[in-house]
Amino acid sequence: MKKLAIIILLITVLSFASGCTSQADYDRLLTDYNDLVNDYNELLVSYNEQTAQFEQYVGQVEEYRAQLEEYVQNIPTLLEGAIIPPYLLVKGREVNLVFRNLAGDVEYWHWDVEALEASVILGRFMREMDISELNYLKLYDVTNRFSTGSKYVQLRGHRALDFRPYIMESIFEPIASEFFSRHLDDESKIREVWNMVTQLNTYCEEITETPRLPLETLLLGGGDCEDLAILTTSILKAMPAEWKVSLVYMDSDNPTNINELNHITVYVDTGEYKTFVESTQGDIMSPWEKVDGFYFEVQ
Repeated sequence: MKKLAIIILLITVLSFASGCTSQADYDRLLTDYNDLVNDYNELLVSYNEQTAQFEQYVGQVEEYRAQLEEYVQNIPTLLEGAIIPPYLLVKGREVNLVFRNLAGDVEYWHWDVEALEASVILGRFMREMDISELNYLKLYDVTNRFSTGSKYVQLRGHRALDFRPYIMESIFEPIASEFFSRHLDDESKIREVWNMVTQLNTYCEEITETPRLPLETLLLGGGDCEDLAILTTSILKAMPAEWKVSLVYMDSDNPTNINELNHITVYVDTGEYKTFVESTQGDIMSPWEKVDGFYFEVQ
């Protein structure tokens, strides 16, 4: 239709031009006409090519839509064999820790199995041998951890295990530094530690007190209240900051009026922020505002 209109217009112009214009004007108009015809033909070819390409794209979109629908239908089957964070996975002589940080992003950390094996051996020495036996074996690096010369502390006439010697922060310095630099406020830094510990470790009660070293607890995926408190304190003490971190011996049934000692929790004072860190539960980091208990600062 456009071509026909152009031709009619041109005939009209040429008819008019034949009586009113010179031969030169006529030749110029004829050249313009030929140029317009060529442009039209080029545009028509381009239009046909783009139309064919568009139809091809439409076909591809339909194909992709069918593939997506099939994939969505298969998601439940795929998830049956999937490992969803948080989890611990031993592979290639490495223990891999995978969890979601406070931002909801998946985070990966790993330790060599040798570190776990060494921690288990050291933990057994510390738990099962008396200090005199450790000295006899010349394991002075171990005995020096019991700086008071005893494995126990006295609390209102009752003897309880001193869990401070089991805190080891140096191995956690990389992850603690990462958490520390990630946040500006102290609460978020502390909460990041609590978030990791509670995701990767399951709380389980023990009949007898067998404190484990922090790496034992973390890489074995759980422990009782003192194990989780030791682990949490170790990471907090590895933070590049002068925070006051204490183990608190308390009565979980009567937190503000102690009757018996049946629980260990963690208390942190950063100078700007103070909080309890309860790692046996993953819903509330600090379930208490005040605790009547025995506070032992970790140096």
